[in-house]
Amino acid sequence: MASYNPPSVQVSSVANNRIINISEDVRIPAIVGQGPTKRTVTDYPIVRSSSGYDLLVNSGSSAGYITLTKVASYPGAPVSNSSWHLHYGTSGSCAVYWEGTAGSTMPRTGETYYVSYHYPVPSSQFTPTVFTDSADIVTAYGSEDSSTPNITIAANMALENGAPAVMCLQVSGSVSSDANWTTAFNKLKKKSNVAYVVPVASGSTIQTAALQHCLVESAPVIGHERECIFGATPGTTVDTFVSKAVALKNSRVILVAPSDNITRISPTGTTLILQGAHIAAALAGLITAQDKAITPVTGKIITGFTIPDDQYEPYDMNYMAANGVCVIYSMSGIIKVRHAITTDPTSADTREISIVSSDDMVRRITREKLTDAYVGKGIVISSSTPAAVAGTVAAIWSSLVREGLIDNYGTKNDPTTGEVPISASQDPNEPTKINVTGAVRFLYPLNYISVTFYIYV
Repeated sequence: MASYNPPSVQVSSVANNRIINISEDVRIPAIVGQGPTKRTVTDYPIVRSSSGYDLLVNSGSSAGYITLTKVASYPGAPVSNSSWHLHYGTSGSCAVYWEGTAGSTMPRTGETYYVSYHYPVPSSQFTPTVFTDSADIVTAYGSEDSSTPNITIAANMALENGAPAVMCLQVSGSVSSDANWTTAFNKLKKKSNVAYVVPVASGSTIQTAALQHCLVESAPVIGHERECIFGATPGTTVDTFVSKAVALKNSRVILVAPSDNITRISPTGTTLILQGAHIAAALAGLITAQDKAITPVTGKIITGFTIPDDQYEPYDMNYMAANGVCVIYSMSGIIKVRHAITTDPTSADTREISIVSSDDMVRRITREKLTDAYVGKGIVISSSTPAAVAGTVAAIWSSLVREGLIDNYGTKNDPTTGEVPISASQDPNEPTKINVTGAVRFLYPLNYISVTFYIYV
């Protein structure tokens, strides 16, 4: 039976295609550093088989050979007799092989005994992995103690300061090899959600490699906008901090101070001595914790470690900040970011971390929305296409204004401010390309208030 509608008026609405949804993927810090080369299994229960070979878990071609440290009749028992040894299979698997008398010098079939051993970490240990829980980080990279590879501490500090997640990447091979660090940074090339790269190291060659990675990935042709945050080695003086910041001088680099007298209490109560790179990880967590990229972290509390009150004189802090050092300070035991700045103090546009983040945000959102609307959609360029593209850009930037992510975008020519309206045209040399120009005005952080008052009688 055909459907029937009585005489009536029906009204429906169609979504305005000039309203742009500007939501984007969560941006997180990437912590790159040293991790464990082996994992330990303690008192693992094994049921004696009838074959004579008792296979150990975690063995195989991906894990490599196992180092057996103890075989015991019950957990915590002394080492049993020596009638056992390890048998290595052709695929890299490992098994306990017994020679002796069942019930005397070796367990009977079906009896349980306990083994402790070390095994090399799997190859997946050296791939970028996202974590949202510190317990998972501890499982992968070890607990926080004085002998722990520092990637665990740094990653946990990022989470403690509000990072929605953290990407951990363990350097494969010796961390004293600069080439191994470069290889690690290259593994982040396919990750579009990395906002900050934090190498848990202070060597200048390693930091230069990290900066080069960020510059390449932030290029328009790649579109993976990201910055790096560096710490310094213990003993770095005020003058050395300044020299380092001046040498780096880049809006995509944040250099944090201090590098000395940084401590942290581990979950077991051990006092850990940290370095500047750990503060860098904490700062990365704090920045990515903000709801909006435009939110400055100047004056915000940063946690997870302790530093002495009044570690620097105000003059020294001003001297470092004037040259691009992001100083973290403590007053009455409360640790804060004194001024959230990059190593390029040329202007507010290059100096303020929140403005650099806003710049990246406008790039990302404009690129993603234009790609979604036009690229690969079978569209050909006609006389009306440039105007349509310009209109879409205006719609995107209007959405940013409505969401409070930028202050405004240009609608007129004003040489005193640099404002220009949005315009688009077909490229005369590459006819498949449309060139768009425009201007946006960012929301700047309130850092200074100048008051002048007059005296009257």
